[in-house]
Amino acid sequence: MCFEHAFPRSQGAFRDARGQLDGFAQRLGGLPPALRRKLDDTGMAGTSIHYPFSYDVARWLARRVPGRVSIDWRWVGDTTQIDDLLRLILQPGEEEYFDSGYVTTRQWLDQARAGSDRSDFDRLMAQLEVPSFRAVWAQLYDAAEIPLVWRLGDCPYSKSRNRVPVSRAKTREHGMRPRPRRVHREIRRPFDAIRKLGAADGSRLVDVAMASLAVRHRETYHFNFANPREVYLADEGVSIAVFGLLPEHRFPLECTMGYLILSNGVPIGYGGSSILFRQVNTGVNIFDEYRGSEASFLWVQVMRVYHALTGCTRFIANPYQFGSENREALRSGAFWFYYRLGYRPVLAEIRTLARREAARRSRDSSYRSDITTLRRLASCDMHLVLAGARQAELFDEAWLDTMSMLASRELSAAGGSTQAQAAERLAAGLARTLRIRGLARWTRAEQRALHRIAPFVVAARPERWSDDARRSMRTLLRAKGGSEEARFARGLGDHGVFLAALREACRRADRE
Repeated sequence: MCFEHAFPRSQGAFRDARGQLDGFAQRLGGLPPALRRKLDDTGMAGTSIHYPFSYDVARWLARRVPGRVSIDWRWVGDTTQIDDLLRLILQPGEEEYFDSGYVTTRQWLDQARAGSDRSDFDRLMAQLEVPSFRAVWAQLYDAAEIPLVWRLGDCPYSKSRNRVPVSRAKTREHGMRPRPRRVHREIRRPFDAIRKLGAADGSRLVDVAMASLAVRHRETYHFNFANPREVYLADEGVSIAVFGLLPEHRFPLECTMGYLILSNGVPIGYGGSSILFRQVNTGVNIFDEYRGSEASFLWVQVMRVYHALTGCTRFIANPYQFGSENREALRSGAFWFYYRLGYRPVLAEIRTLARREAARRSRDSSYRSDITTLRRLASCDMHLVLAGARQAELFDEAWLDTMSMLASRELSAAGGSTQAQAAERLAAGLARTLRIRGLARWTRAEQRALHRIAPFVVAARPERWSDDARRSMRTLLRAKGGSEEARFARGLGDHGVFLAALREACRRADRE
């Protein structure tokens, strides 16, 4: 029914599938409890999810489904780490009773919520909402690995009902759409429009994305910290939503964005991306219910969206995506999924092996590469390179570690008794070098972005740049902390002076 709802053969089939899914919880209600429990952790309406969600997903659950989540005490053994968390929220007069041994952790939480219809989980999460302590709460909560049970009921976030409403379905009377014949040309084909959603619509799509993973025991940084004010939606036969990050959770230099693929409003796949200069490191995950649909077509459309948003000319897939330490991807032959789309291994010997294996597959349609060969094929990155890409624009991802080392050097050289003071001095010096005026009028997010990215810019020796290059960097720095990080991603790709200087700084550091 999930598959038919996302890829219906007709309007009637679409309506029927939607009706069946909407009535799923009621149908399960007629089954004996023992039978219903066998369907737990499927994510379907009327069942339960058991999982130790992270602090950030737990916060989302507490806000969106109050009363439906509780601590699964059956799987709690040693409560030491939960107790350490609770001690931080005790009032002074409660400490001796809590530590006396007369009351268990569960009993104390039950007493704390006495007279309330909220669950023990709700009561706990209500105490952990002081924003300034978010990092502390997150670390302690995650260390406790608290097992939760989420009773979905007829919840709109179950697999059965989690969707964006559509009035009329896009049907598949003629079967699934194949991989485009000219993949590179399709990626470069412009969209009629990519809409930036308003905050309310963006927030609803973030919820759909969060739920689509939570009911499958998954989560991702890209959705946990998605910015509802920066959600882009491309809709041409399939809907692809791209999510920027909240300013406080952005990375110093890379632009990290997540995406959700929807067919007829149903979330069918997701992924994340790391955008750096003119390259995008990303991969695709199609949910199990929708395997065997049109993954190649969908993935090309995802790359098309990223090209339109950022102007990238190179896509990078890391080995995990197609088999390195990923048994599922290895057995599914994911390497050939990427290869057929035009991705090629970056190492010459692996490219030669891939060509040889591809030739054998072409001569014999029944031929399959063995596991040993697939492991070798999954031993290096694969790149898809569009027309116009230049080797001089490639920023080796191994240099990310080098950049971090350079940042530490620059902070150390800046002086100051703390790292925060060093960062303040470095940012102030960079502002002088770039001739930034009116820094006090920058927003808090823009100033935070300046402090975070300053070590990398300083390492690129901006004092040697032209006035135009400095002016471009001033604009770029504000964009990093602005409302749309996609502007930063595109601007970073256009700043050739910064790229060349940073590449040279990394090469020089590697030689030392």
